This record gives sequence, C-alpha cells and structure tokens, in this order.
Amino acid sequence: MKAIDTACITRTNASNIKFEENKKKIIFHNPSKQACLKIQVDGCAIKVGDKCDNLLKVDTQLGAEYFVELNGKDVGHALVQIEKSIEQLHDDISKVKAYIIPTNQAPALSTKVQKYKASLKKKYYAELVVKERFCEVTI
Repeated sequence: MKAIDTACITRTNASNIKFEENKKKIIFHNPSKQACLKIQVDGCAIKVGDKCDNLLKVDTQLGAEYFVELNGKDVGHALVQIEKSIEQLHDDISKVKAYIIPTNQAPALSTKVQKYKASLKKKYYAELVVKERFCEVTI
C-alpha cells in the first residue's frame, strides 16, 4: 500500500465492516474475520483534489482493495473521485473493486457508467459496482 498516515487507518477483523453517510451504507461481510484496514480517504489519506470517501483493504500481501464513494446524486463526479483515489492509493498487485452508492439514482446502465467500468477494468483490472442507497459485499 502507498504510504498513508496511520491516523487514517483503523485495523479490524470484525465480521461486518460498515461505511455509512447520509442514509447511504455499504456493509462488507467478513465471515472468516480476515484482518482488514479501514481507511478514511476523504480529508485524511488524500487531503486535496478528487477522492472517494473510504477504502477497505484486506491486510494480506495480495489482499483486495475496496474503494467506496457514498455519493449524493452526481454519479459522474463520483466516478472521477473513485478513479483519482485508485490512481493515488492502489497497490499494483492487489485486486480492486470500487463501489458507488448514490442517493436515489439507478445509473448502472447509463453510458457514462458503462464507459468508466470498461476504463477501470482496462487500467486497473478493477470492478465497478453502482448500487442505490445500500450495498452488501462478502469479502
């Protein structure tokens, strides 16, 4: 992982790891209780420029990285925030998944989202998921 201030990192092996903001929520189910790093990206790991809200990193050498943007309505801006965060924080050897949780849009089929999905897959072998208000993921 790129150098991140330890004040931005919380270590956890909880069975449910949650990020929540303004009625938007994502829960990562961690049934095997793997050691994870819960990272506050916005205003901590990345202080200036476009950035997502959070990052969950499975704390192993080849652990997955889950970039999270708990977004309002501007999914286009959320796509930029996710990409900029991946550019700055991604480990080249890690598997990347990105999640955008908008307030009330269902933009999964929009052309812009589809283009970003293809771009992130090509650049970072990353998977992009856009879910309205709530998302659950098993790691």
